[in-house]
Formats: sequence, structure tokens, C-alpha cells
Amino acid sequence: MTNATQDVRIVVADDHPVVLTAISDYLNSVPRFKVVARANTGADLMDALRGAQCDLIVTDFSMQGELEDEDGLRLISRLRRQYPNTPVVVFTMLTNGGILHELAQLGVAGLIGKDEPIPTLGDVCQRALTEAGTALSARIAERLAKEGSTAEEFQRSHPLSPRELEVVRLFAGGLSVTEISKRLNRSVTTVATQKRAAMRKLHLDSNADLIRYAAEHGFA
Repeated sequence: MTNATQDVRIVVADDHPVVLTAISDYLNSVPRFKVVARANTGADLMDALRGAQCDLIVTDFSMQGELEDEDGLRLISRLRRQYPNTPVVVFTMLTNGGILHELAQLGVAGLIGKDEPIPTLGDVCQRALTEAGTALSARIAERLAKEGSTAEEFQRSHPLSPRELEVVRLFAGGLSVTEISKRLNRSVTTVATQKRAAMRKLHLDSNADLIRYAAEHGFA
């Protein structure tokens, strides 16, 4: 935590150059905020954090890349593990309550939708630096409220484990089982088993059904 006279040093990550520039420029315009590094992959973000003093991490959830640690849940988990005292604010197009809940469970300091006005990001960042728990933007809070506010309610509505969620999200994004196994550093057999388990829990019979379910429930 910085004191009232210090700049809040921020590292920003997004794989879209236009978005990365817009967010960085906006945060630099907020009093006491200073972007000290930018990254466009999960691997670049980890490199930037090793080379810069940072008080706040602002990152996209899903960035393109070849390294297995660049999948969203794995990246956020690694950030929380390696930088437990640095607040992490995640901005995302996700609408799936199960994954948003997993992010909150991982201990992120803030969640905001990419479809929200950019000043909302400043508000969530300010709250992330001063409030306990996860600061939610209005639209994220609304999404979570619609799907249950407790872990038990989420578990009933979203029966998939975090690893099954990962596999479904990546499969729905166009990756094959083999590609997912490389991305997540798991065996093909393990990934195939997790995919089948997810389909069984969701009562789905085909790959087309799984992809349709993922699209309808905001896994993208």
C-alpha cells in the first residue's frame, strides 16, 4: 500500500495494442496513478513484474500466447501466488458467473467488464487499493447477483471444477484436446477425461452441444 503522497505504480497487460494504449493513457491521467510497464502476453507480464516496482496490476483475463501460464485462471493464480501483497484488478469480457466467482476466490482485488465506461476502471482500481475483498464494477456485481452470491449457490449452478472450466473454455475457443494439453501442461488423457467429465456434469452429448453451451453461458 502506498501513502497519500506517493504515485501508485501500475503494470498493465492486454494483448490488444489499442486497448493497452487506451487503458494506459487513461490510468496515467488519473491523479497519483503512473503506469510503469506494459505487457501484451502473460509471459511479458511476469517479466515486467520482475523488472519494475509495482503497487497495482491491471490485466486482461484472457490473452493470446503459446505458454501454458497464459491461460486466464492459471495466470491469475500465479500472480496471486508470486505477488500476494500486490492487488490485481482483472478486466474481461467474461460473463460466466462460475469463472468470475473463481477469480474472486483466487483473491483478485477488483473485477470489471471490458464493456463498461473506462472511468469505471479508475473507480475499481481506487477501491482495490483501499477496500478488503474484491471490488466489483456495477455490471460484474449484477452478473454475479443473477447467478447466486454464495459459493454454495455457484456450485449448484456451475458444477464444473476450475480445471474443467479451463478445458471447456479453451475447447470452446477453438483449441483441440492436444492443443489444450500443451497449453495447460497436462496429458492428452487428462484433458480428454476432464472434457468428458464436464460434458457429463452438464448433460451434454456432443462437442457441438458443449461449444453451444459455452457460448450461451459466457465462457468466451
